Amino acid sequence: MNLSIRKVVGLTVLVALLAFASIAVAQESSEGYSVVDSTGRTIEFTKVPERTLSIGHGALKLYAYIAGSDRLVGIEGTEKTGHTVTGQSIHYAYPELRELETIGKGGSKFEPDYELLKFAEPDVIFVAYSQSADELDELQKTLDIPVVGIDAGMRGDIFGEKTYRTFEIIGKVLKLEDRAEEVNTFIRETEKDLQSRAGSIEESPRMYLGGCSFRGEQGILSTKTHLDLLRTVNAFNVMDELTDERSVMIDKEKLLDLDPEMIILDLSGKTLLDEDMAADPDFYRSLSAFKNKNAHYIMPYFTYGMNYDTAILNMYFIGSLAHPENFADIDLKEKAAEIYTLFVGKDVYADLLKTYPESFTTSTFANE
Repeated sequence: MNLSIRKVVGLTVLVALLAFASIAVAQESSEGYSVVDSTGRTIEFTKVPERTLSIGHGALKLYAYIAGSDRLVGIEGTEKTGHTVTGQSIHYAYPELRELETIGKGGSKFEPDYELLKFAEPDVIFVAYSQSADELDELQKTLDIPVVGIDAGMRGDIFGEKTYRTFEIIGKVLKLEDRAEEVNTFIRETEKDLQSRAGSIEESPRMYLGGCSFRGEQGILSTKTHLDLLRTVNAFNVMDELTDERSVMIDKEKLLDLDPEMIILDLSGKTLLDEDMAADPDFYRSLSAFKNKNAHYIMPYFTYGMNYDTAILNMYFIGSLAHPENFADIDLKEKAAEIYTLFVGKDVYADLLKTYPESFTTSTFANE
């Protein structure tokens, strides 16, 4: 076969393949498509949704990471006011979200407002509550609207198949698979980078994470264990050896007994932290971390669900505390610009710093 014939044959094959692909897309568009959600339910779609809602823990931000504010026709009341708003990058990147109609109060309990959900006339509702397949089926039947379950991420994990699967589901429903893959690829590559920098956990200072939100704002005695936030960078969490419970409340005597070398303070609990410092200053001055200027603030990483972008930024900061030499080349401002631009389309780091100016600084309370 000479070169010209080969070219003709190759071109013919290419045209045929493109035609087949076009037919396949047309068939999918006309015949609909199906998506399997986080509970294993199969949801059928006759068209790509143009009007959407997201309810439950982190549902709005998970959606916005993939689709921005596009197609949304309402948000929960809890997404309009309070620390759950100020702690999320999406509300700085997409301020128009708070102008949308309220579709229910939201919150930790699954209490959907059927009337408001129905009135919004969505083509799909993403639900990030720990509800069973049967319960989601019942909601879908009651509303006569496709309901898609996505993982609520309540265990505090950042890396893992549940995370990747959640973004894949949203991408498939909205036909934004490429965007979902972009987000997942970034998260996977970030995990590899953090792990490659992490030194031996034995070399890390003994750390304690305090001020963690749990059903609202909490003070220094609210902590978490076995978190990607620390373990990805091999930061030694003193609580990991004591319990397998993820969210824990301890007492002051226990914290004094543990006396960690370093304390990481989540600014989602800043108000309560300040109040307690003023009420019981001797307690804080008794802790080695405060006395030795080893108490540091991080941005809120879990406000009404995981703030994946801020959590990743926090990990670079915590890594620099646990293994400073391995993170010496990281400029936190530059890293923040990269992370937020990827997740929400613009660098909102300066906006978040205005709200939480103590972020990534050291507490001087015991030395004042």
